Amino acid sequence: MRTTLLVFAFSCALTAQDARPVIDNAAKAIGAADLKSIEYSGSGSAFTLGQSVNPNAAWPKVALKSYTRAVDYANTGYREEALRVTPAGEQRQIQFVSGRHAWNMAGTNVTAAPAATAERLTQIWLTPHGFLKAAMANQATVKSQKRGGATMRVVSFTGHGKYKVYGYIGVQGTVDRVETWVENPVLGNMLVETDYSDYKDFGGVKFPTRIVQKQGGHPTLDLLVTAVKANAASPLAVPAAVERAAAPAVRVDSEKIADGVWYLTGGSHHSVLVEFKDHVAVIEGPLNPERSKAVIAEVKKLVPAKPLRYLINTHHHFDHSGGVRTFAAEGITVVTHAMNRPYYAKAFKGKFQTVADKRVMTDGARTMELHLIKGNPHNDAILMAYLPKEKLLVEVDVYSPAPPNAPPPATPNPASVNLYENVERLKLDVERIVPLHGRIVPLAELKKAIGKGS
Repeated sequence: MRTTLLVFAFSCALTAQDARPVIDNAAKAIGAADLKSIEYSGSGSAFTLGQSVNPNAAWPKVALKSYTRAVDYANTGYREEALRVTPAGEQRQIQFVSGRHAWNMAGTNVTAAPAATAERLTQIWLTPHGFLKAAMANQATVKSQKRGGATMRVVSFTGHGKYKVYGYIGVQGTVDRVETWVENPVLGNMLVETDYSDYKDFGGVKFPTRIVQKQGGHPTLDLLVTAVKANAASPLAVPAAVERAAAPAVRVDSEKIADGVWYLTGGSHHSVLVEFKDHVAVIEGPLNPERSKAVIAEVKKLVPAKPLRYLINTHHHFDHSGGVRTFAAEGITVVTHAMNRPYYAKAFKGKFQTVADKRVMTDGARTMELHLIKGNPHNDAILMAYLPKEKLLVEVDVYSPAPPNAPPPATPNPASVNLYENVERLKLDVERIVPLHGRIVPLAELKKAIGKGS
C-alpha cells in the first residue's frame, strides 16, 4: 500500500486555527489545494555538497544543462532527472523516491539508495505546494515577521516530530522561502534554506521561476524554471529489486601490512590502524557514524590492551569526515590540518590537535609523519601520513590505483602528479602506497599513472 504525505513526514494533528486562514489563502493564491502532482523543468547550476576545496569555500559548481522533477504529492514520491556538465563530460543523473524507498537509475541499472530516502522525502515538503499541504496536515502556527522591508507571515510546524519547518508567505500569498534542518554526519543538524521568486502562472497554478537552495550555508541548487505541468506526474512503481533490498551491512576487514600496522577495508572507504607503545591511532574516520563505530570495534579487537588515542583526519570532505564526530564523542583526539579545526569545532565538541606543514608523532620506537600535500588541486588542507621505517605512504583521493594491468590514463590526474611532486620535494623513501580507496600498490604504479614509469 502506497504511503501518503501524512504518513511519511508528519504526525497527524489538527491545524492550529490561527494559521489556517493564512495557509488557505496561500494555497488559493498558488493553486495548491487541488494539486495532486507537479512537474517542473529548467536549467541552471548544482553544487556538490561537502566537497569544497577548503572548509571556508562554497561547494563546487556543476552546470545543469537540463533538470526535471516530477513530484507526486498524492502518493509521496518524485522522479528527478538532471543532465550535468562536468570536466569529464555530460552525466545524466536520475533519482527516485517513493514512500519508504529511494533508488537511482543509470541506463537500465537500478540501485537502491536507502540512505537518501529521508532527504529526498524532505525535498517534497520543501516545495511551495508541498509545504502548504504539509502545513494543512499538521499543527501549524503563524506569526508576523519583518523581512527585507516587508511584513511576511511565517507558518511553522514540526516535521518528523523533531525538526521545525518554517515557510515565509509573502504579500502576494506566495511561499517565498522554506527553512528546515536535516541530519548530517559532519554538521549534525544542517540548515536547508530554499528561496522561491519570480512566480508565474502556468495553467492556473503559480510556480516560482527561480529556485535557490542552500545546505550548510552554501548553495546546492540554482535553477531557472521554464516549464511547469500541473497534475502530470503518475505514481511511481518501486522496482522489485529496491523493495527487496536491505541496507548493506557495515563490514570491516583487517589486513596486517607491517608490524603494528593494519589496513582496515571492507567498504568503499578505508582506514589504517597504527600501533604505538602505549596507544593506537587510526588514520581516517570516513562516511558516517555506523562505519566509524565498526572501525573502532575492529581496532579494539585487534589491539585490546591499548587505548585508541588519536584519529588522523586527512581532509574535511564529507565522505572522509562523516565519522569524525563519532571518534570525538569517544574522547579520541582528532588530528587535522589547522584550516579544518574552526570548522569542526563549530559543528561538534571534541579535542583537537592540528598540523600546519608537518607533524611528527613518535614514541621513540615508531614514527609517523603527517605532511600537508602542498598545492594539491583536490583540497587545500589535505594530509598524507608517512611511516619511514615501514616505507609506507597513506593517502586518499589524490591517487586511487586503477585495477591491476589497466593501462595508464591518457591524461594524468593533476592531483596524482602533485602527490608525486610532494613525495619528491620531501624526499620520502616510499616503497608502497596505501590508498584509502582501492588497493595497496608499489610507488612504481603511481609513477606509471602519471607518465613517469614504464
